[in-house]
Amino acid sequence: MLILANEIQSYDVILIISLMILLGLFVGRIAEKHHIPNITGYIIVGIVFGLGIYWWSGVALLGLFMYITKFALGFIALSIGLELDFRKIWNRRNEVLIVTIVQAVSAFIFTAIGLRVFGFPLHYALLLGTIAIATEPGPILFLTKRYKTKGELTDTLVPLHGVEDAFAIIIFGIVLSYAIAVEQGQSLSLIMILHGPIYELIFSLFLGIAIGIILRIIIRKLDYEDVDKDMVVFVSAFVAIMFSIALAIRGFDFFGAHVHLSPVLLPMVVGITFANTSSKLAKDETEHMLDLFSPPILIGFFTIIGAEMVFLLISGTADIDWSRFLLYATVYIVFRIFGKLFGSYVGGLLGKSTKNVRKYLGFCLLPQAQAAIGLIFYAGTRLSNSVTANMMILIVIAGTLVYELLGPFGLRHSFIRCDEVDEHGACIIKQKRKT
Repeated sequence: MLILANEIQSYDVILIISLMILLGLFVGRIAEKHHIPNITGYIIVGIVFGLGIYWWSGVALLGLFMYITKFALGFIALSIGLELDFRKIWNRRNEVLIVTIVQAVSAFIFTAIGLRVFGFPLHYALLLGTIAIATEPGPILFLTKRYKTKGELTDTLVPLHGVEDAFAIIIFGIVLSYAIAVEQGQSLSLIMILHGPIYELIFSLFLGIAIGIILRIIIRKLDYEDVDKDMVVFVSAFVAIMFSIALAIRGFDFFGAHVHLSPVLLPMVVGITFANTSSKLAKDETEHMLDLFSPPILIGFFTIIGAEMVFLLISGTADIDWSRFLLYATVYIVFRIFGKLFGSYVGGLLGKSTKNVRKYLGFCLLPQAQAAIGLIFYAGTRLSNSVTANMMILIVIAGTLVYELLGPFGLRHSFIRCDEVDEHGACIIKQKRKT
């Protein structure tokens, strides 16, 4: 019996991911006992495995790993969407909108200005500024569920991602069109600037609503005395996630233009639509079933992210100018952090947030990974200057490595300071004190 090479590789991936998840589980538990967020333990396991895999087989497994993380990101985005009950956050809608936009604009401006001051070309600095807007939802979902946080910080943090992702899509599309025009020496037209991001935003929203309504119809038809109820709920939600991610990655042609969809916004809108059009019982049942299967998916996501970043960094540094790379990566990391912290504080003032939200929200917005990597890779395929495109990809990857390692500490610290998590660790939960 002949065994094809790609079959062997697939079995290798299954074997490696199984070991990563199991080892990540125990390393995460050990990390928590030493007051280190378990996510950081998962990522460290992934980094170690990534170094070992690269030494063993190069980057042959990178493509397969990236498919898995894209699915996991869709799972995370839909789960975030299920948390967004408009009936609960409607009274705080202005605050959430103001804080989200101000911190996003702040991260964009500070990162772009910082890179430009240190000599990075303006159109490329603006492009990296748009990447700085993106915040990885994975750590936020994982830790809010793990710690069962409740309070004003969580209520601001969870709905922030839907608005931020939509805003990031528009700004990224506009700036990418500008960067391409500068490279090619062309003049910009309004249609060129807007049609890409507007299409992506509109179709992500429209298709997300459509899939969410279909999911609602399926769940609504269920007989809650049916012994297969849980299976139908989980399979329906699973298919909704798979379909959303496949459609987002594949895209489609629309009047001669290829429309790219957001792999974060599309499944998130599915979750938001389902959560806000279904009964509380249906929403709770669906969320409960997804939560039962979430631990291996989330642990796998963070360990694979750690391995991915190692693959990408090592494979892209063969002909790199190390002095420029280290300078610009440091500037990107530092100025994005400052932009997020400053913008969250100012946005909190303008949105009339509580003192704790103003002071600590920015620390929760530091994680960055798959969404940012996806955007910069897409930009790299559209830019003609491959040397600079490769430099920007490596800058973002280096930044995500730092943010994913340090970001969970910022989240945990903020939850503790806002009295949403026990001060001795994340395992004993305290309700927010009444003041």
